[in-house]
Amino acid sequence: MLKMVAYEDAVNNRIFDDNVSKRMVLVIPAHNEADTITSVLQSIVAQRGVTHHILDVFIALDNCTDNTENEIRKFSNQLNLYVLETVNNKERKSGALNQIYRLFLGDLTKEPLSEEHLKSVKNIDAFVGIDADVYLARDCLSTLYLELIAQYKTGAVSANYQCLLPESINVIPRNDPNREYMLKHGKFGGPMSRFYAVAQNVEFSTWTIKQKVNNHIAQIAGGQCSMFRPETLKDVYTHFKMNGVYSNESDTEDLLLTQQIREVGWQCKISDSARCYVDSMNTLPSLYNQRKKWQAGIIQYMTKAGISTAYARQLWSQEILMAFNFLIRIMLVVLIPVALIIHEFVWSYIWFLPILVSAILNTVATIKTPNRRLIDVLLALTTIPAELTIWFKVSVHLSTWRDSFRIEKIDGWALQYQAENGTLKHNYSWFYITIALIAALFVGFYFKWLSVRLVVDTIKPYLNASFNILTYLTFITFIFMLFQLSKLRGHYKA
Repeated sequence: MLKMVAYEDAVNNRIFDDNVSKRMVLVIPAHNEADTITSVLQSIVAQRGVTHHILDVFIALDNCTDNTENEIRKFSNQLNLYVLETVNNKERKSGALNQIYRLFLGDLTKEPLSEEHLKSVKNIDAFVGIDADVYLARDCLSTLYLELIAQYKTGAVSANYQCLLPESINVIPRNDPNREYMLKHGKFGGPMSRFYAVAQNVEFSTWTIKQKVNNHIAQIAGGQCSMFRPETLKDVYTHFKMNGVYSNESDTEDLLLTQQIREVGWQCKISDSARCYVDSMNTLPSLYNQRKKWQAGIIQYMTKAGISTAYARQLWSQEILMAFNFLIRIMLVVLIPVALIIHEFVWSYIWFLPILVSAILNTVATIKTPNRRLIDVLLALTTIPAELTIWFKVSVHLSTWRDSFRIEKIDGWALQYQAENGTLKHNYSWFYITIALIAALFVGFYFKWLSVRLVVDTIKPYLNASFNILTYLTFITFIFMLFQLSKLRGHYKA
């Protein structure tokens, strides 16, 4: 069954056929998802264990210009599909989701929902927010529901996320006329694409296990796949008066919703075993812009919340640690060559401790990552992926903090979408700045305005104090890494 719906249908009770059946409503925002939405719908068809509820799938077609609707129609004989075309939506994913949730909660700017329709809404036992580019494990929905109803105070349960590794491009024959299209739009990639996917999986695993160790308290009820109690969303809708449940103030709408759920008295949990496979970012630009969008939302929350919440304090501590990591590496690059030049370098074994713990930490995280490969574990032992990840995160954080001071807001959604589709115009400002600095140094040394001796003499008076600071920072980082390692102990799995 497929039914096109609009808000007027909820006002006139034209959406549901009865008001007695127990329902589970799945909400999917879709913007040009013709290449991916088939997978999520197939995984919904394959769900097992949901026996006492009717599964209703509500899809928001948000300014689609591709074949998304036709792909959805292929499942009209297998699912109860309700398709809503968004109207004048300029708030991207948040706006698309809100237009669907207004079908159940009401639109404060329009006519109220009909009483008969509200009787059907009262029989909805759970809402599930799902992205259009994910794949649900077969028992995902049933597991989430059992965990949601286990305690009444639980308002949301988030699934465990992992990326599927891109298939090798060699499986596509070179004489296949669709090869170029499949490489661009399919889940294929080379060794670097799989390297990026593994790095994302290790990050997901570490994040998931830390939450499970902390009594399964979810930091974020992720938009990829999270189940909500209807009363919880109703409380958020009423308390914050947003005419919906998602705010457009943040680039990470799910982070803000999670904190709002806590503010109105509900708990957000992470599932013990419900699995959702998400689309990995297969290229460096797409991964970079996704992380920038996430970090922008985090910074927006941090600067607004200050240190008023436990989660905000945790985020600030992570920013401080990131600054320490960056400062340590800059000091090593500058101080060690200077000390070697003046023959005053003395090795301190305390500098080796973070390297040792980093190898252990990343190896344990990789071992606990589902679908790991032997090569992934061996690479983790070298600490190379961890070191590259730190430099990548430093770059993301510096760039995002810089953007946060701009007067005009950066559209993170647009940048990520362009990066994923290969249409992003690259910003070479950092490259130009680097070239300018190198040129300035070259000119300075050529005309003898600068010299190695001058640089050494300038730094030398501060050398001992700088090495002391480096040692203190290294020790603090070492202690924090031990704390992180303790979070990965025990039987918990990602």
